[in-house]
Amino acid sequence: MAAFADLAQLWEEERDAARARARAERLELSLAERVERGIALRGLVLDDTDAGVGDRTVLWFKAPAGVDLRGLRLGAGEPVRLWAKQADGPELEQGVISRVERGRLAVVVDAEYGEFLEQGGVNLDREAPEITFERGFAAIARLRDAKSGSRAADWRDALYGDGLEIVSPNHGNATTLSPFDPGLNPSQIAAVSFALSTPRLALIHGPPGTGKTRTLVEVVRQCLRSGERLLLTAASNTALDTLAERLIAAGVPLLRLGHPARVASSVVASTLDAKLEASDARKRSRRLMSEANELRRKIEKRRARNNLSYEERRALTAESRALMAEARGQLSLARELIFNDAKLVCATAAGADPALLARFEFDRVVLDEATQAADPIALIPLMLAPRAVMAGDPCQLSPTLLGPRANAPDGLSQTLFERLAQRHGPRVVRLLDTQYRMHAALMQFPSESMYEGQLKAAPEVASRVLADLPGVAADPLRPGPLVFLDSAGQGWTDQRTQDQPSTSNPGQAERVAVEVQRILRRGLAPSELAVITPYDAQVRLLRDLLRAEVDQGLEVGTVDGFQGREKEAIVVDLVRSNDDGEIGFLKDVRRMNVALTRAKRFLLVVGDSATLAHDRFYTRFLDAADAQGASLSAWLDDGTSA
Repeated sequence: MAAFADLAQLWEEERDAARARARAERLELSLAERVERGIALRGLVLDDTDAGVGDRTVLWFKAPAGVDLRGLRLGAGEPVRLWAKQADGPELEQGVISRVERGRLAVVVDAEYGEFLEQGGVNLDREAPEITFERGFAAIARLRDAKSGSRAADWRDALYGDGLEIVSPNHGNATTLSPFDPGLNPSQIAAVSFALSTPRLALIHGPPGTGKTRTLVEVVRQCLRSGERLLLTAASNTALDTLAERLIAAGVPLLRLGHPARVASSVVASTLDAKLEASDARKRSRRLMSEANELRRKIEKRRARNNLSYEERRALTAESRALMAEARGQLSLARELIFNDAKLVCATAAGADPALLARFEFDRVVLDEATQAADPIALIPLMLAPRAVMAGDPCQLSPTLLGPRANAPDGLSQTLFERLAQRHGPRVVRLLDTQYRMHAALMQFPSESMYEGQLKAAPEVASRVLADLPGVAADPLRPGPLVFLDSAGQGWTDQRTQDQPSTSNPGQAERVAVEVQRILRRGLAPSELAVITPYDAQVRLLRDLLRAEVDQGLEVGTVDGFQGREKEAIVVDLVRSNDDGEIGFLKDVRRMNVALTRAKRFLLVVGDSATLAHDRFYTRFLDAADAQGASLSAWLDDGTSA
């Protein structure tokens, strides 16, 4: 049990780190500093209110003049606190960001919110996700304390011991599968067949652009065809809703759990709250609550007139409470009926509340983004069914963690998926090997450096370039799909100031902006181009330099926001340039793998070869660019000439 004691300790340290970060942001940084870093807002004014799903209200706040909320580092689904005078004072309301626009944002709060929110001058800060940690601790305890023969004990032996039932590598080939999706390729069909045949656990390894979501949709539909009841989960709301949208489009009914503020608008109608809202039970419940509230008002009025005896007050109070209990009972019954009717339940891994779901029998759990779920999070849904399919890519982003021990190689950063894949290899893993995103030249380096050269480009994408798009001209000075623009010797040195802990490179940012404008002059729509950089400070610089282009749809952001996404063209700004060969965040090659695999037709990487050459991964990238004739010195032109 020592492994679980250590796991619990790591999780405790991670919770402490999350609490410390939120507390430090509020207490050690001024509100002005938090606003500057994009983690807080000040001076919000309530602009509009809207009815939320369930007993919630949507508050639309207008930002002060000149504040562009697109620079906010908090997005939909983030827990926040709203306050007026003190961040930790008595006037405090907790909520969840629902939507962020250029000049205003929506926060979902309880229906009975504090009146101070209507008086203007409202401030917003990030909140720590306490409930996520509580569920993680509970999952660890269930595994640690499980009695032999229980489902939790079986999972404990399978995941952390020698009890994983494994089928032979050749078992479950595609010969008997009748796919719903006729466009699946052989590796996708093999992965689906294997997932259906394994007695305990199947791992689907989906490198960038290989159709992992499409494969999982087929797994789900095949399981439902067989009469199974499924719990579909993912590490993030975005990934889960992508799956849910595909399933809804295929005519598959589902029940989506989770706060409506965290759910994509296209999936809201399938949420538990929306289904309850549309039920007759909700109407009866509202009527009963109205009667109960009327009785309470009657009690208060008569008591104010001294016209209410003790016996009458007791009787009326009991009647009011009985009405409220009946109202809650109506909703509980409706919820039970909705659950009983659902064959496919969708919730994030952290949102798969065992207190709600443990009463319902699931035949299988499907966990997407398994390589982004730390063990305590992955364990929450896994123990709700006897079989599981886990999908992800250990060569892309790992779990987002704050604690130093958690980020260590033997901490929480290595996931169950990775350890099981390393331990059991092809006996539990199926690789999706055909990618449908990148030009073959863009795929070559990621395939060789991260996937042992096993990827191949589908014929329909292998040779497509920007000039194939209607209205987009060729660029004779940057003719190939890959360009490495070498800034060595330019004197564009990276920097970090006391007031700005993130690294920036102003000189390189200016050249990146010029290169972006050059691409757009070719005729590419700004919405089909994105700029990716590892550092928040560089993101802010680039957004300022490209403000007009951002207004037209250009995206500028860090790597984390682009996993699972793609653009026709991508510009990657590597930022680091110094005499010490220090590359900081760039050492995380999994994060860089994400950045280098977002482009479909054109990828421009801007960096200093002299600095990058201190690291073997980037040396290999530089060699690969040279081999393709894709290296271009920034000294050869200034980027403005066509």
